Amino acid sequence: MLLDKVASLLDEAGLKYVKQKDAIVMHWETEYFSDLTVVILTPPDESWLFIVAWLTEVSNIPEEARSQLFYNLLKENFRQNGIKYGVDNDDTLFVSVETADTDMTSEEVKRYVLLLVNACDKFVELRKKLG
Repeated sequence: MLLDKVASLLDEAGLKYVKQKDAIVMHWETEYFSDLTVVILTPPDESWLFIVAWLTEVSNIPEEARSQLFYNLLKENFRQNGIKYGVDNDDTLFVSVETADTDMTSEEVKRYVLLLVNACDKFVELRKKLG
């Protein structure tokens, strides 16, 4: 199972997590988050690995700031290789890293996770700039 393999790689990398039936859950303390939840998922065919953190409901962002924030996040999607900011079907803003490389090393998994965690802090910085 791919998640079992990823859990082993996280062990090798020294990263803490909780393995659930269909996901791996990590909790991070960062400059802006006291408890950032990062989830690692795979589709049923295990052809992809998704690392995701949900950031906030779109309704929590003042309407007058949304267009500029979304524009800035699109620019970040381009600037930060591998990072994807988006809005899901429940209108929750998220950041994710996705890869079809299911034969990763512990260093690669660690890099993906840290890239995502840093992107979450970047979101807060962009949000703060808008007031």
